[in-house]
Amino acid sequence: MLLQKGIDPNITAQGNQTPLHVAAIYNRGALVDLLIEGGAKIDAVTTDLFTSLHVASDKGHIDVALKLLQHKANVNLKNKRSKTPLHLAAEMGNPAMVELLLNFKANPNATDKEKKSPLHFATLGGHFYAVKALLAKKSRVASKDMDGCTPMHYAAISGNMEVLKELLMAGDNKNINDKNIWRKTLLHLAAEHGHSNLIDFLLSNGSAINALDNNKDTPLHCACKAGHFDSVRALLNWSAGDKANLQATNSLKKTPLQVAESSVTEHQAQIVNLLKKKMLLIR
Repeated sequence: MLLQKGIDPNITAQGNQTPLHVAAIYNRGALVDLLIEGGAKIDAVTTDLFTSLHVASDKGHIDVALKLLQHKANVNLKNKRSKTPLHLAAEMGNPAMVELLLNFKANPNATDKEKKSPLHFATLGGHFYAVKALLAKKSRVASKDMDGCTPMHYAAISGNMEVLKELLMAGDNKNINDKNIWRKTLLHLAAEHGHSNLIDFLLSNGSAINALDNNKDTPLHCACKAGHFDSVRALLNWSAGDKANLQATNSLKKTPLQVAESSVTEHQAQIVNLLKKKMLLIR
C-alpha cells in the first residue's frame, strides 16, 4: 500500500537501516518480496556495513535469507569488521544457514579483520555441524589468523575433542604440530588449559611431546606452570613414543620441576611430588 503511494522503499532510519533490513530482522519473508519488487536496493548497507543478508544470517532467518539470495543478494559482501554473512552464520552455529550460503557460492575461506575464517568462528563456538558443513565445502583447515592460530588451536584451547578430531581428519593430521605466533602447538595449548583428555589423543596422532614455544617451554612446562595435575600426569605417563623430557630447561633455565615448585597453584604439591617420583628423587 505504502509502495503504491510512492513511498521510497530505500528510505533510511537510525543506523541507515532500510525497510529491507527491518523485514530481515523480523523475519518477514513476504515483505522482502514486496520491497524488492518495489525497487528496494538488495545490497543496501547500514552504518556498520550490514546488508539485509548479513542480518538474516545473523538472526538465523533461513526463509528471508533464501529469498534475498534468490533475488541475487551479494553473498560475499563484508561488514565493518570484514565479516561476510557466512562468518555470522558460522559464529551463530547454524548449520542450515551455513549450508544455504555455501550453496549460493559463499566463499568458505573469506577472512575478517583478524584474518579469521568462518571455520575459525564455528570452531570457537564449538559448533560441530557448522564445522562439518564448512569442511565439506573445502574450508582450509590450516588457515591462520593474525595470532597464527588455526581452527585446531582454538579446538585445543576449548578442549572440544569432537571438533578437533573432525579438523585433524580433514587435514590428514598434517597440521598437528602447527605453531601460532607464540610458537605454541595444539599440545602446548591442551596442556596449559588443562584438557588432559586431549593429550593422549594428540600424542597418538603425532604431536611432538617436547615441542618448544617462544619461551622454550615444553607442553610439560606449560601444564606445570598452570597447575593442571591431570595434564602433567598424562604427559608423564605417555610411553608409546618419545617421552616427556624432565630435564628440558626453558629460556629462564628452569626444568618442569622448578617451574612447578615456583608456581602457586591448587595442585602444586601433588605435581611436585609426581615429578620427583618420576625423576626418582623420592620414593
